Amino acid sequence: MRSLAEQWWPWMIVTARRHFSSLMFGLLAGIDGLGTSVAFAALLFSGPQAAGLAAGVSVMLLSCVVLALHVAWRSCHPSSIAQVQETPIAILATAVTAAIGVMPDQDPGRAVATTFAVLGLSTVATGLLFHVLGRLRLGVLVRFMPYSVIAGFLAGSGWLLLNGALMMITGRSGFGDMARALAEPQIVGILLPSLVFAAAMSAALRLSSSAFAAPAVMLASVCLFYLAVGAAGVPVETIRHWGWLPQAAAGGSFQLPSPIEVITRADWHAVFSVLPILASVPMIAMAGLLLNISGLEVAAGREIDANRELKIAGEANMVVGLLGGASGFTGLGMTLLSDRLRAGGRAAGVATGLVLMLALPFATQLAAGVPLFLAAGLMLMLGGELLHDWAVATRHKLPRLEWAIILLIVLSIILYGFMSGMAVGLGFSIVTFVYNYARLPVIRLSASGRDRRSSTDRFPAANHLLEDKGDLIHVIELQGYLFFGTVEQVVRAVQRRFSADCPPRLLLLDLRNVSGMDSAAFAGFVKIANMVRQHEAALLLSPLSDLSEAVLQRMENAVSHRPAALLAVDLDHALEEAENRLLAEFRCIGEPGDIAAQLVERLGAHPRLPDLIRAMERQECEAGARLMAAGEAADDVFLLGQGRVTVQIRLAGGRTLRLRSMTAGAVLGEVAFYLGGRRTADVIVEERATLFRLTGRTVRRLEADDPVLATLVHRLLAASLAERLALANRMVQLANA
Repeated sequence: MRSLAEQWWPWMIVTARRHFSSLMFGLLAGIDGLGTSVAFAALLFSGPQAAGLAAGVSVMLLSCVVLALHVAWRSCHPSSIAQVQETPIAILATAVTAAIGVMPDQDPGRAVATTFAVLGLSTVATGLLFHVLGRLRLGVLVRFMPYSVIAGFLAGSGWLLLNGALMMITGRSGFGDMARALAEPQIVGILLPSLVFAAAMSAALRLSSSAFAAPAVMLASVCLFYLAVGAAGVPVETIRHWGWLPQAAAGGSFQLPSPIEVITRADWHAVFSVLPILASVPMIAMAGLLLNISGLEVAAGREIDANRELKIAGEANMVVGLLGGASGFTGLGMTLLSDRLRAGGRAAGVATGLVLMLALPFATQLAAGVPLFLAAGLMLMLGGELLHDWAVATRHKLPRLEWAIILLIVLSIILYGFMSGMAVGLGFSIVTFVYNYARLPVIRLSASGRDRRSSTDRFPAANHLLEDKGDLIHVIELQGYLFFGTVEQVVRAVQRRFSADCPPRLLLLDLRNVSGMDSAAFAGFVKIANMVRQHEAALLLSPLSDLSEAVLQRMENAVSHRPAALLAVDLDHALEEAENRLLAEFRCIGEPGDIAAQLVERLGAHPRLPDLIRAMERQECEAGARLMAAGEAADDVFLLGQGRVTVQIRLAGGRTLRLRSMTAGAVLGEVAFYLGGRRTADVIVEERATLFRLTGRTVRRLEADDPVLATLVHRLLAASLAERLALANRMVQLANA
């Protein structure tokens, strides 16, 4: 037998490899987090608030620790790596600059407190939005935001990062001031290394798939910088005075802003003045998180619970916000890298958080020792990547109109600021929605009364007249939401129909599938009522609902001719009413006088028709009688001599649904009779009726003893089936036209 050590040794090797992979990934992710934390802090804490850079780096690092550990602990995708994200930072940099700009005095301590107030408020709001949306299971909301608008905001955020990097380098704001500053040799001396570093980072990420590429470039750049400074023999303080290193005290250790000091010293008037900008941060963060989750689902090949991820990210962000930190969520790139390196599931996120935690005691030294070109170059690289990925690379992926919207949003942000760009984006999202929705067909079906018939079976002469004069009835079935952009489709369709060579005498509008309408739609129906009145036609509305009654009320208030329309229970009853009116207009309302006349209409003159009548059993039924019941055996067929019957089924809850109504001359039960099955519906006598019954025994006897008479029976049943099939075929063709 194998010893215990031999049994456990393979497991120990696998475990050791997995933990080593997790540790190495945590080291890589930690270095990346260190670099971006310093860069983000340098972007936010420059100018009057530069004194808060050390505390800003500490807060950024602590934010990364909380996000990484909490998401690694609770995420349903075990290898999720949460980070502070650059897109919200780009917007927050704009908000901080605007808030500091409206402060009456730019006292450094007050400016730092105001910056942390802006950070904390936006992050808490982001966490609350995440958590509420997750609790309400509204993770699908991002799918309602147009892709072009999201892409425009992300590309615009790239520009904000580029602009922030230039502000870090020049210490100025505004195109003019920054352009003039770029002529100064000292500024050029910082700009050129920043551009070289940004290009090196971008090339490393694009040309190499190694996880070591980005950390190696950052570490190599810092080492080369200090080697060059040491070789030149220039004191560090002189380098700091030249602007190559941040103006932050090298002493001290981990620093956090005091919540009491932030609350008491922050200029809340300035904070509230940028609330519109801050309101966009949670929305952009939500879109970013849900887009990342969608990308992870595709890469992992399995579904991820977006609502749970929203709640988890919301909890972490609320904690980070109370510390004055920046918002973040699961990063797509780092998470995919963790999966690719097989870094051990949750251990990867834990290792990342622990590595960043080890850097916390040295946050102040990091803030003072990282060259400015590294932070600025990282911002230039991130901003350039966002602009390229969302404003350039989308050129061949999106339709021209959507790509133009992206460019317009970016241009608006560049020329007029983020708020203007956001307004343009939201405005275009509304315009494109209205435009695209208005192009959707709201006319579900448009047909004449010849093709769209009621479920009433009539005697042959009536059917022939409806076939010949059916164009005088026109049916329009509507669908969707009717508003100012779609109601004109209906108005134009009615105009075209009344302008035709044979305008309708009866117009039917069915609103069963209409979800609602605005005031412009009501006005459109008033136009239709006026057109109907001018052409001396009749208007029928269906079904009997609150919406139809509201339309009828609006018509009667605006149209002097009363009644403006007739309201029917449903479209089938409206069609029946229209057919009855058309038959009455052409004096085709009398039913055949007797059963012999009906058979002549169905089969033509034949010497054996009297024998066929004698073979049938005559029955008299009072109104309300049940002629057939669903489920019973089908061994007979009926010819309706006089009266009216209704074919109906019983629905759940006890309600009944009318399938067909039949008048004199109609054949009942022939389908089930031929199939030899059971009845599928009830047949109720609606008006006192005279029926003629043919039993299965009689038909079989005729087939054996009198083939000629049996042939007449089958011709009668086949003619009825052929009429229904022809009408059904028309409906199928109409529905697929």
